This record gives sequence, structure tokens and C-alpha cells, in this order.
Amino acid sequence: MDNKLLNRNEKYIIGVSGGPDSMFLLDNIYHNTELDINNFIVCLVNYQKRADSDHDEQIVLEYCKKQNIKIYVKKVTSADYDKYQTISHNFQNVARDIRYDFFLQISKKYHCHGVLIAHNLTDHIETYILQKQRNGIVEYYGLNQISYYHSHLLGSELKIIRMMLKITREEIIEYLFHNQINYAIDSTNILGIYNRNIIRNEIQQINLQDMLLEINQKNNENKELKLLAKDYLIDNFGQINVISFNAINNVQLQKIIIFNYFKINKLVQLISNKKRKFLDEIIKELKSTKPNIIIKVNNDYSLVKSYDNVEIINNNVLQPTTVKVTAITNLPIKWKEKIILQGTKNSYNFKIAANQFPLTITNDVLFLQKVIVTKTSLNRWFIKNKIPILARKSYFILDAQNQLVFVNNLVDLKINKFINNTWPEKHNLFFFMIK
Repeated sequence: MDNKLLNRNEKYIIGVSGGPDSMFLLDNIYHNTELDINNFIVCLVNYQKRADSDHDEQIVLEYCKKQNIKIYVKKVTSADYDKYQTISHNFQNVARDIRYDFFLQISKKYHCHGVLIAHNLTDHIETYILQKQRNGIVEYYGLNQISYYHSHLLGSELKIIRMMLKITREEIIEYLFHNQINYAIDSTNILGIYNRNIIRNEIQQINLQDMLLEINQKNNENKELKLLAKDYLIDNFGQINVISFNAINNVQLQKIIIFNYFKINKLVQLISNKKRKFLDEIIKELKSTKPNIIIKVNNDYSLVKSYDNVEIINNNVLQPTTVKVTAITNLPIKWKEKIILQGTKNSYNFKIAANQFPLTITNDVLFLQKVIVTKTSLNRWFIKNKIPILARKSYFILDAQNQLVFVNNLVDLKINKFINNTWPEKHNLFFFMIK
């Protein structure tokens, strides 16, 4: 095991399931004379999905009791599954998030430096094969010795340490047999229910040394591309510029740029599990001659191309929204994140006469197409003046005659001269603020 990954003065979680890999890890930590077992806390998650899961738990409990090791057990309930299925409907993803969030909670409680996970050389190879099959963008081919888990629900991260990536599963089984360490066999491995387990049954025919050389080469290539992608985003101030992006003739580099763009916006989880086709679709749309394109990422976010610029936008921003304001409407009133307040003669954003009520605050094309600017509809004016999508999707305030009285600050300089907001003081005026 790679003991140099540990600081003997720090505390750590050990993720243990009762299976051979984690029992090997636990026993080696316990018998390591350079480490203090009191600095380690065992954490076990019982998903209660298999008939033998309680048996697995009992194996770990008995070992920890015998060796006087602190242990925490989480029994997953239906309420836990319901909560995590709001994030993902994939059981493997749900199980992972439940497991690591539990580790994270215990880690915070005891101020631990990270969690030790019993991934081995065989897992390393299996992960690489799965990555090749999916043909997507990855941070690292195979398993990295150090990585980080980012919790969606807890809003923090956990360091993951893998000390066993040079040890084969055969070596693990031999050690456990020789030292008479009890362990459990996950019945789903034998049944071959999951894709990883299908690979696990076939991997015995692969030349591991050749595969390790291939993984190393892939990671070296990936490292070079990641540096180029980093330079691109630095040169473009963290943004994707459509013209410079399309000038790149390396598709893999383009994919990594997109991946890193989501990453620096702290939204990498949106595309981490997407298939290769999704990144291909983004590249295709960025090459399109259409100036404005909305690419839906999920129910919450979209990638928006608007002329030469690309942005990740919350879908709420793009939704058509309309609010009516009459002379008797109680203010303040909200339009999305904006608040419309009553202003004063000395402090206001816009003013109207009484005959202009009701006001329509909207970004809905059904209302905006009724607005006429220089003898053409506002929608056509948008196109002619190359108004970006975000400016179009922000608010426009219309009066009862569908005249503009105020617009969002993304477009006001271009359209300000068409705004009907110049009533003389002799009129009965109403003053408004918008924040």
C-alpha cells in the first residue's frame, strides 16, 4: 500500500463495506506500526437492498469490536433514497452520493483529512475500460490516487485517498486467506447485474501491463490537452469565444475546453455523466451559422450561444414571464429577480401618465411582437441590431398602447430613443423604481 499518501498526525475515515478490498485495507491500516489506529474511523453504509447486507455489516462490526476501532454505520432508508433521487435516478449515482455524504458528515465531525477508499489495480483498469466505452471527457483516465468528491446537498467537498492502486484483487484474496480475515462477497458481482461487473468478469483475459502503459499514455496526452484548454480559457477571460473556438482543429481539445468551462463555473456535474454525443452536439451548434442558439443541458440550465459569445444560463432566466401593473396594484411587486417599487419625483427610473395603465412587464414574444420600433416589430429590430439573447430575455415595460416605457440595462442604450417616458410635469404622473 502507498503509505506516503497519509500524514500520521491526521485523522482519516476508512470506507468499509465488508468486502475483500475494504477488509484488506482496514487490516493493513490496523497492523501498520507507523500509524495510530485511534486516528482512523470506520464508516459503513448498509443500503439494505440485498438479503445479505446485514451479514456484511456484521463482519465489519465484529472486526472493529475485536480490534477496538471506532465505527459508524448508516442504514439507508426509503426517505434517503427519495431525497437523493431528486438529484439522480441512477441507482449507482444515488448510492455513491449517499455513501460519500455520510463519509463527509463524519469527516466534518472529527475534523478528518479525508477518506481512504479500497480501490485496487483491478478497479483502476475497469474504470479505464468503462471510460473508453463511454468515450466522454474525463479528468483522469482510470483512478487517481487523490481526488475530491463534491456534495450537491452538503455544499462541501471530501478528499478521497486511494492507497491500493498497485495491488491486484488476486493479491488481496491471497492476503485475506493467509491471515484468516473474514470478508463478504457481494452477490451482485456474481449475478453480473451492472455494467462494471460484466467487465469485471471479463477483465481476467486482459494483459494488465499493456493496459497500464496505455492508461499512462492517455493521461499524458490528456494532461497536455488540459494545459492547452487552460491557456485558451485564460486568454479568453474564462469565456468561450465562438470565432476562436471554431478555429481550433482538434475536436478533443474543443471538448476539454467545454468541460473546463463548465468546471470553472462550478457546474461540471451537469456534463460529467453526459455521453459523447452531447459534447458533439455543442460543438456542432457552436459551428452553426445561426447567431442565437439555446442548448438545453438539463431542467435547470442551458448553454446559450449568442453571436460570438457563449454562456451557461439558468433556465428561469429564459422563461417567458409577464406581470401586469395597474394604478391600484400594491407595490412592491416582483418580476423574476427584479422588484418594482413606487418611486418619487426626485428618485425614479421611469414615469408614466395615468392613461398609460396598465403596464406590462414582460419578456414574452407574444407581447413584444406587438411593439413597433422604426416601423418594424421589436422582434425584427432585435435581429437587425444583433441584440443578444440575454438582453431579449430580460424585462421590457410596455404601456397600454404597447409603447415602450422602460427596458433592461442590457439594451437601453440602443433603444432608449424609442421609449415613451417624457411626460411634462403638468400631467398626473406615477413614478417607479426597479431594482
